[in-house]
Amino acid sequence: MPDDEAFCVLVRMMNNYGMRSHFTPQMEGLHLRLYQFDALVEEHLPHVARHLNQQGIRSTMYASQWFMTLFAYKFPLNLVFRIYDIIFAEGIEAIFRFALAILKRNEAHILGLDFEGLLNFLKNGLFDEYKSDARRFVTDAYAIKITAKRLERLTKDYDRDVQKSSAEAEALDMLRKANRQLSDHVKRLESSMAALNREHVEIANQLITTKLELAKKHDENDTLQHQVLEMRRTVDAMPFEIEARCKEELEILVAKNVALVQRNSALEDQLAYMENMVIDMKMKFAESENESEGLRRKLTDFKKMMGA
Repeated sequence: MPDDEAFCVLVRMMNNYGMRSHFTPQMEGLHLRLYQFDALVEEHLPHVARHLNQQGIRSTMYASQWFMTLFAYKFPLNLVFRIYDIIFAEGIEAIFRFALAILKRNEAHILGLDFEGLLNFLKNGLFDEYKSDARRFVTDAYAIKITAKRLERLTKDYDRDVQKSSAEAEALDMLRKANRQLSDHVKRLESSMAALNREHVEIANQLITTKLELAKKHDENDTLQHQVLEMRRTVDAMPFEIEARCKEELEILVAKNVALVQRNSALEDQLAYMENMVIDMKMKFAESENESEGLRRKLTDFKKMMGA
């Protein structure tokens, strides 16, 4: 087939056969096909469905490639061509008959495998039964009856479950958001509580310090009151003590004053005596000066007489 024709076939498969939704980011179509496939396996192959569930095998682990490649990723090309012919003739829903047929053909072997062997067989060994007989694969597929009404019913069930899941997811998101808000609020409250506790501790410490200082002030106040009482007693007794002390000091001062007066009188007498002595000495000095002057003149006259 030429490339342009192959591309046209791909476009028609994406648009007209509903395969585009298998490859969108959310893969809505693929999830719908797997939901329908799981329900059909439970209806047509209940033992296989129960064994797969018990082993923890989900259709997403092995069947996704069946619906995304229409078995082209593993089957021989001659068998793939037969599958594509039937899908082009009857629609994408025909893939379910092939998927159930291949599980039914290998049912006995599937029921005897555990998880690891089962998962490996579903991915790699499931197609060996039809490698040499493609006609039998088609015959087995047509032996399985799947009505369009049943697929439509499963589509409605899937849509309802998706809506329910979406509502639950939205409610869960709202709860998570509310939980985050409550957690943030709790964290803020815890921070506020921690700050309040620190303030409480600081206030308690300040209160203890204040009480200690207050007790100290009370002690100091008591001491001061005692000192005031003592001072009052001392002040009350002071006039008598002051009077006695002043009288004694006055007598001492009077005695000192008398002694000073006497001393002053003696000094005045001594001063007058000394002044008289000074006057006498000045008079005698003057007389000595006069006598000395007379002698100097006489000496001068005598020198003159001697010189003549």
